[in-house]
Amino acid sequence: MLSSGDSNGLGVEPESVLDGPHDLGLTTTRVGRRVHYFESVDSTSTVLRALAEQGAEPGTVVVADEQTGGRGRAGRVWFSPPGDGVWMSVLHESLLPAERLAPLSVAAAVSVAEALAGETGLDVRVKWPNDLLVGGKKLAGLLVESVEVEGAQRVVLGAGVNVGLAADDIPEELVGTATSLSIELVRPVRRLDILRLVVEALERCFEEYELECVTAFRERWRRISSTLGREVTIAPGTAGRSGPLFTGTVTDLAESGALVIRFASGGTREIWFGDVTLRGTNDD
Repeated sequence: MLSSGDSNGLGVEPESVLDGPHDLGLTTTRVGRRVHYFESVDSTSTVLRALAEQGAEPGTVVVADEQTGGRGRAGRVWFSPPGDGVWMSVLHESLLPAERLAPLSVAAAVSVAEALAGETGLDVRVKWPNDLLVGGKKLAGLLVESVEVEGAQRVVLGAGVNVGLAADDIPEELVGTATSLSIELVRPVRRLDILRLVVEALERCFEEYELECVTAFRERWRRISSTLGREVTIAPGTAGRSGPLFTGTVTDLAESGALVIRFASGGTREIWFGDVTLRGTNDD
């Protein structure tokens, strides 16, 4: 189980570069071989993208105490206050073609959700494609972005987990939709424990994904999906280009990683991008 403590610190000096997973007590062999730790950044993914363009090795991790411009899906900002969460990004190099890497965020969400549930006992659910929920409230989110590096197919996977966020710290616009490990467990939780958990889960995820892509995660997604079998409203599209709303029932996760929707008419459609909301709720 996770240990409790008065401090949420990572036990290292900010603005430091740590060589080797053992500096943070990691058991990984690839992810976390080098960790860049900052007190405050705009976005850990922005920093890691720049490092990748400068030749950073796969498995490099960027961690920050605070993000002033953390990114969520569809151009949203991820609330990342100082000392209250694990705000991190990982550089992954893949042998797969670029078009097969987009669903990696689904696989990563499943992997991290399983790890958190296993350690905490919480019922952590996945909201397609990459949000983690507890009791219908957002606990964590993941985002995959491609990186142009000559001769290699690389992605930056950003992860944000609300760890020590207190109920009084949640901004008014997120009240009722966000939560944290400390709130749900009603006790302090160390960020270092969660950082280790996430890094180790992602290393396993990358290894499995390279072998089987989404196939390795579909049944696991079905077990912990927050929307499977539920009637939902879909706003399809990407940031700034949403299509018309439509309603249907979530029936499956396709082999492509798309969400399969069945309409009342009996027809089906695969959704690649968009916001999914349970009917009668505002869980966007």
